[in-house]
Amino acid sequence: MKDIIVEFSGWVRLSPENAKFVSYKRKIGEQDERPDMITGVNWQKLDKESQGDYVLESVIDAQRDGDDGDYTSIDVFEDDTP
Repeated sequence: MKDIIVEFSGWVRLSPENAKFVSYKRKIGEQDERPDMITGVNWQKLDKESQGDYVLESVIDAQRDGDDGDYTSIDVFEDDTP
């Protein structure tokens, strides 16, 4: 069977309390004062450079917990690569 690919483009607005970010720079065994996961409230308190050390934990959770949002496009198709 072929994989099904879902491509989408859109946006979501959510309160900082509902946003969760994780540090992608933390490595196993590395000592770091930053927690692995922070809320959008704590993320907004960081300087721009430090904000770049974090990524959104889950786009699906952000969409589910969002106050508003919209999709520009959603396409579903079969993967044709061998």
